Amino acid sequence: MPRLIMRRGPTPGAIYELDDDTISIGRGSKNDIVIRDNEVSREHCTLRRVMDDYEVEDLTSSNGTFINGQRVNTPWLLQNGAIVELGDSITMEYDRGVLAKSENRGMDAQSVPFTSGEHVFRYSLMITMGPDTGNIYPLNGLIITVGRDLSNDIVIQDPEISRFHMRLRRDTDGYTVEDMGSTNGTYVNNVEVTQPYPLTANDVLRLARQVRLQFITQLEDVSSGVNDTALIDRSDRHLPSDTRAGGSLSTVRTTGLLARGEHLRGVPTPNLPLRTGKFRPSWQTSTFGDSVFIAYARADWDGIVASMVTSFQQAGVQAWVDQYLVQHGDDWRAALEQALNECWAIVIVVSTTSLASNYVKMAYRHFSTHEKPLISLIAEPETTLPPDLSHARSILFDKDNPQRSFHKLILELMNLRR
Repeated sequence: MPRLIMRRGPTPGAIYELDDDTISIGRGSKNDIVIRDNEVSREHCTLRRVMDDYEVEDLTSSNGTFINGQRVNTPWLLQNGAIVELGDSITMEYDRGVLAKSENRGMDAQSVPFTSGEHVFRYSLMITMGPDTGNIYPLNGLIITVGRDLSNDIVIQDPEISRFHMRLRRDTDGYTVEDMGSTNGTYVNNVEVTQPYPLTANDVLRLARQVRLQFITQLEDVSSGVNDTALIDRSDRHLPSDTRAGGSLSTVRTTGLLARGEHLRGVPTPNLPLRTGKFRPSWQTSTFGDSVFIAYARADWDGIVASMVTSFQQAGVQAWVDQYLVQHGDDWRAALEQALNECWAIVIVVSTTSLASNYVKMAYRHFSTHEKPLISLIAEPETTLPPDLSHARSILFDKDNPQRSFHKLILELMNLRR
């Protein structure tokens, strides 16, 4: 039977069986699936049976419905393993229920090895290019998701990585990899993944342009107790040139890749996972005094902000973004308060969506009240600026040449900083 499994939200691990032709989801008590969370509208979305699956229709919810990171504007047919998000704080996985009970992700699937006779196979991913090069991540689950969103099993902080980028599925022969409709693609040995692809030892996975991982097979002989790390190559021939011969990694490749639940070091507030895209992370110095606060709507991240922060990094400009924190959560509030107080300037990405955000309004009003520099990047020229921004320095975003706009913005910030 098809079902939704809550991965992030008020009751992680909760399973909602889907057995009716039409199923309503929302915060209101009359819904078939009731989710008590402020990000969820009273009547948020509807599921309708189509053959053996369901399609999702958003009911003009305040914070949106997303499938694999893409906003639902028209009815969207769910595929097995699809990630369904309601706003920024609810994440659920769609499961057709075709797996055997022993493969139920709700059960403890950790540390279950693959066995063949007297041998045990264990698998892992090693980062060979990108954040935290050289780190090894054991693959213990039946389904492992990789992406930018914090609900993934492996979180990769790179603007080119989609919120839910790829998925690894475990079967009797090992792991297969699937792309989750990512913007910039998943590749195995430089071949784009368009359907489930079985992995073999030493396969190289590339996510977008900047991140590469090597699939490692570890063979253990149970009878003799021998642990033979088979087919793992730690030589530097897979590493980018700036990591060889003792060279240091550039700042673009040292900003956290974290397993879910880990936290960054050096953060002044306990358990505060500050994440700042591809910049040299401000938490290394426990201060944001040299950083620019970027206020934006999450809907503008992929189209504008991700590329902008990459341009900032290349120019040596530090910034603070909240992309990797759950908005309105305790960690988010603590990080936001620190950034508002310490960042020296603010860039507001002006769009209809961002100006409707109370968070964005609060941010630019705070900087205006404290007489700190404000710059508006006008993403939608037809948008009427509020009084607080009408006298701020404005730069028009050029959709045909975004880099030109970013360079103007960087020069303006540098002039203000002198």
